[in-house]
Amino acid sequence: KERAGVMTHPYVLSTFAYHQTTSPIHRGVFVSRNLLGRALRPPQMAIEFKDSEFDSSLTMREKVDQMTRLAACQSCHSVINPVGFSLEQYDAVGRFRTKEGDKGIDPTVEYQETDGSIVKLRGAYDLAKYVAESDDAQRGFIRQVFHVVVKQPIAAYGPNALDRLHAKFVASEYRIHDLLIEIAALSAAHGLK
Repeated sequence: KERAGVMTHPYVLSTFAYHQTTSPIHRGVFVSRNLLGRALRPPQMAIEFKDSEFDSSLTMREKVDQMTRLAACQSCHSVINPVGFSLEQYDAVGRFRTKEGDKGIDPTVEYQETDGSIVKLRGAYDLAKYVAESDDAQRGFIRQVFHVVVKQPIAAYGPNALDRLHAKFVASEYRIHDLLIEIAALSAAHGLK
C-alpha cells in the first residue's frame, strides 16, 4: 500500500530531495517532465530554497506554497507543486511517513491536466495510476524512447508520427518491445525516403 512503482522507489525519491528534507519541487519537476511528458519553461527567476528562513513549525508543503505563491511562479508551479506534494509521504531518503514533525501529511492534491480539467490525486498510488493511464504520459514516454533510440526528436519524422506510434502502443497493450520495433520501422522507412 505504501509503494507505487518506480516513482516511490527510495533511490528516485532520495535523488530528488535535499539531504535532510524532501523537495516537492525537484520531485514534481522530475515527474512532470519525465513521466507526465509536460513541457516546463525554465524559471523566470531562480530562488534558492533556504530552510532556515522559514518558521520551523511549517511543513515542507507549507514552505513551498509560501515560496511559490507569486503569479509569475504559478505558471509552472501550478503543475509542479501538486505532483510533488502527492509524494510528501516519503521523507528525504524515501521512507514512508504519515507525519512531518507534529503535523499529519495530507498528500491529496488537485492536478490540472493539459486540457484544463482537474484530477484529484490522493497520494503516490493515485499519481502512479494516473501516469500509467494518461495519454499525455504515454506520449511523453514514446517521445523519450524515440529520442533515446533514434537520437532525434520524433517531430522530425512528420506531424503524425507520434499519433501513429501512440495508437500502435495502445493497440499492443503497452508492450515496450513492440514499441521499439515500431520505432525502428518508422526510422528505417523515413531514412529510405
